[in-house]
Amino acid sequence: MLDTPPAVAVRPAAPPVPDAPGLRVRGLRVRYEAAGPWALDGVDLDLPPGRRVAVVGPSGSGKSTLAAVLFRFRDPDAGQVLLDGVDVTTQEPDAVRARVTGMPQDPHVFDSTVRENLRLARPDASDADLWAVLARVRLADAVRAAGGLDAATGAHGARLSGGMRQRLALARALLAGTPQRPSPLLVLDEPTAHLDPGTRDAVLADLLAATADRSLVLVTHDLTGLDRMDDIVVLVRGQVAQRGTHAELHARPGWYRTAYETATRAAIQHSQHRHSDRLTMSGSAGAGQ
Repeated sequence: MLDTPPAVAVRPAAPPVPDAPGLRVRGLRVRYEAAGPWALDGVDLDLPPGRRVAVVGPSGSGKSTLAAVLFRFRDPDAGQVLLDGVDVTTQEPDAVRARVTGMPQDPHVFDSTVRENLRLARPDASDADLWAVLARVRLADAVRAAGGLDAATGAHGARLSGGMRQRLALARALLAGTPQRPSPLLVLDEPTAHLDPGTRDAVLADLLAATADRSLVLVTHDLTGLDRMDDIVVLVRGQVAQRGTHAELHARPGWYRTAYETATRAAIQHSQHRHSDRLTMSGSAGAGQ
């Protein structure tokens, strides 16, 4: 274990790349073992300021590995990640995370209060700042009903519903930075995982509304609502297999159209089953009167 190299290191500074605003990824390669398969193999990605991109693909395609690199949890084995022209590996991880914030997969909620969980992102935030960001993610009313900013969250957020935990984590991500200079890039890794369909759709809609003024990388297995993204990148076995808008990808054969149509059929069947169950229960209740 002592001979294992760190996941991230600060490399010598290099001159900034001119005319490269926003996020630029070139030839990104990552693997977890020296002789193992590539988790990411030659990935290119461009995200100009204010744009939104969704990264989708089957399980094991490298989506969360890409998020880990962007969060500066892991260094590339090859290739380059530039933020406003500066190679992120030449900067301290905390300096990068002040500018790239968001929600890792299964974000942690500490056994404390709503206030203290939010202030992890900005310790000097006022109560007014906290209420404002809670309103942006449509969590303010629920927090008031639970007892306000001093409401206990419980271990791992046990006192909150799944939707509330996700919204709290999103509020924390939006709060990062300073009021004068909020973090310009948000990376959200599976923000609607483990949520029921109704809660998932509501959280996604609020997420997109709340991040309207930021650049956004949305890593997700859920294809709902991606027509609202500027671009969609499909990863398959660590490589970019498709790229385009929802309309463009749905119009041509490939992983995206197949997955989208499969998910749509499953959603329709689920809705029909629920409707049938309600009719059966209604009929049983009427027969019993």
